[in-house]
Amino acid sequence: MGNGVWPQNVPAVRAFLAVCNQWRTVSAGLAGFRVVGLDYTAARAGLRMSGIRITPELWAEVQVIEGAAVAAMRES
Repeated sequence: MGNGVWPQNVPAVRAFLAVCNQWRTVSAGLAGFRVVGLDYTAARAGLRMSGIRITPELWAEVQVIEGAAVAAMRES
C-alpha cells in the first residue's frame, strides 16, 4: 500500500476499501440523506467476495476507520 499507511494498518485499510461503497443511509428530509455507517450485511458479502478473512480484531480496526469516515462525511 502507498505512503501514509503504517504497515500494521494495511490489512484494515484494504478491508475497508473493499467495502467502502456499502453505506447505510437514512433520509434527512430536504437535506437529502445522512450516512449512518456501513451496511454490515453488504460489507460481509463484499469481504467474502474479495477473499478477505475477517477476524474480530481486524473487524474492530475496520470499525475505527468506519467511524472516522462517518464523522468526516457528517462534517461536510
